[in-house]
Amino acid sequence: MSDFLEQQPNFFHMYLLDIEMAGTDGLKTAAQIRETDPDAVIIFMTSHSELMSEAFEVLAFQFIVKPFETKKALGILSSAVRYLQKRKGVFQFVAQKKIYTFFLSQISYIESSGRKIFLHTTEGETYEYYGTLKDAREQVQGILFAQIHNSIIINLEYLNTVESNSVYLKAGEKLPISKKFHASFHQQFQQFVLSR
Repeated sequence: MSDFLEQQPNFFHMYLLDIEMAGTDGLKTAAQIRETDPDAVIIFMTSHSELMSEAFEVLAFQFIVKPFETKKALGILSSAVRYLQKRKGVFQFVAQKKIYTFFLSQISYIESSGRKIFLHTTEGETYEYYGTLKDAREQVQGILFAQIHNSIIINLEYLNTVESNSVYLKAGEKLPISKKFHASFHQQFQQFVLSR
């Protein structure tokens, strides 16, 4: 696990760790996670309630005491997901029977084509799934994202240059601003700049 964490820091948003793990212990692993990702949610599973106080040093979100009740464990996991959604803002979708979750700060722009949505990340990756731009817009509503076209929503924090009829993102993509969204985009961009 420690090799993976060194190669892939900030890979997960949430960690479910047992205090007793093969080859290491959950407390050491949590400390390693905290070094690279102070925002991760860490939940411990343990049958050693006497070690819970040590887990506070790595800012554990919650504990699941073994043997655990399924209903209580699911409640703790659900509350951790709600916490992440409120704290950092997350975007979720289902593609090929998998649930994908991204922090809003990981999204550069979202575009639609037909019944498909293409989510472009700040890492240069593109994910596609079936959905509507309206549903995507509801997940990213607020001052951080702006619609510039019938089929494009951009992350204003990932914006590099604004021209009259187009924008350039930090990775160099040039995207058009349609007449329909011209005035509302420029107004929202101005509010975004003033809020910084």
